[in-house]
Amino acid sequence: MADIITIQGKVKYPITLDPGVWIFDDRKIPLDNAFAKQAEQLNKKDQVAERSLSRQWERELQDRASVPSIQSEQLFVEKKQIQGDYVMPLNIFLRNAEPDSDAARVVIHHASRQQTIIPLRQAKDALLLFAQDGKPIRGEEGPAYLLFGDESNRDNPIKGVYKLEVM
Repeated sequence: MADIITIQGKVKYPITLDPGVWIFDDRKIPLDNAFAKQAEQLNKKDQVAERSLSRQWERELQDRASVPSIQSEQLFVEKKQIQGDYVMPLNIFLRNAEPDSDAARVVIHHASRQQTIIPLRQAKDALLLFAQDGKPIRGEEGPAYLLFGDESNRDNPIKGVYKLEVM
């Protein structure tokens, strides 16, 4: 399977996406927080807790003689941030593609050349799972899984999504 996803069809701007780089995108959401209505608040709380933990760690290291360099501290923080499962809201990309006013549905082309058709409004609430354990999804099931915003397919996502065709 390809490592990219295309959005095409009844859109003003066809888009090619590379989920392999989304791990560095600030818009990514941890899967555990994705379906929570207050995901943004949880993320802010996590950031505050992480800063507090970082300050405590820094103090403990300074109490010892061996304080790591800024570069190694940055690497520690970056490594911690890319562990876990992450999703990207599909609506971010659909907005940029600008679907035509008469567009009503999205055909999801996925693994084994199968297709799933959903209403455009449902696609706007969908999430693309692109990383598991901090690593991009590759191979037959990659580059992303599609999860509906209502969690109805959380245990059985659409795997191997490689093209979204707006109709």
